[in-house]
Amino acid sequence: MRLLEVDDLEKYYRTRGGLFSSGREKVHAVDGISFTMDREETLGLVGESGCGKSTLARLVARLEEPDGGRVIFAGKDITELSEKELQELRCEMQVIFQDTYSSLNPRLTVSSIIGEPLANFHVGTRKEQKERVQELLETVGLNPEHATRYPHEFSGGQRQRIGIARALALRPKLVICDEPVSNLDVSIQAQILNLLKKLKQEFGLSYLFISHDLAVISYISDRVAVMYLGKIVEVLKSRDLATEACHPYTLALLAAVPVSDPRLREGKELIVKGEPPDPVNPPAGCRFHPRCPWAEEKCRREEPVLKSVKAGHQVACHFEGITMRGCGSG
Repeated sequence: MRLLEVDDLEKYYRTRGGLFSSGREKVHAVDGISFTMDREETLGLVGESGCGKSTLARLVARLEEPDGGRVIFAGKDITELSEKELQELRCEMQVIFQDTYSSLNPRLTVSSIIGEPLANFHVGTRKEQKERVQELLETVGLNPEHATRYPHEFSGGQRQRIGIARALALRPKLVICDEPVSNLDVSIQAQILNLLKKLKQEFGLSYLFISHDLAVISYISDRVAVMYLGKIVEVLKSRDLATEACHPYTLALLAAVPVSDPRLREGKELIVKGEPPDPVNPPAGCRFHPRCPWAEEKCRREEPVLKSVKAGHQVACHFEGITMRGCGSG
């Protein structure tokens, strides 16, 4: 059953022009993005820093107002909700943030941080709220005595567990995970990812999981959406990522994943030219064409549409990215 539908979502930021430009210019942060999510599904969103992933997450949670498009959550268009209706929605949609320092109030104890959503929404009596906090601490692998401590007394991994407990306090349907492990050591990353997987099974959660790390995304996700310069360029099942990915940008991300044996890399190198283009003036046609080794004249003139090449697999590429891996003809 469908939980989330994003339809042609747009967000532009006004910025001052450079020395030789006039007026203010628009940064194309999210430019006509559409996707869907089912209940109890994890959709991974991956791409380079600055491609618009976190902006998209804030739009889905309506922490920012979109400039166009719709976000339909559990059958409701949340872009049309009033402030009061939006407050009620917060119970069903929560966020786990990247920065474990700034996302936790340093002046509050762990008990107050986790219990704050319960108090704000008047969920249960004080005694019931305290019991719920203790239950959540145990759920995320922390001890009951941690409740009286402050965030600075914990490691990064422990602080992220506190953030996860806070996100679960109101029993949400959707949790938006905005790079929740990128600031953690590798061993701690694995612990947090396994915890998130366990919680998904236990509570029937859905995750919109954002990361620039393709290995993390492929491990945690059911499906993967690849984002480049404000656009989604490929969507496919996580288990098919290594063998069925078609878009040249996705292949470049796969080629960048470290391997233990360099011989496994032979024949799989993909050289991507230059740096991402300026989002204020994105290239005409396919936005990836200035860096794509297979770009042709059509790529420079016409913007490709995200289209299905087989069941559960969509690609925005005119032909080369699709035919390279035998996904079909463009």
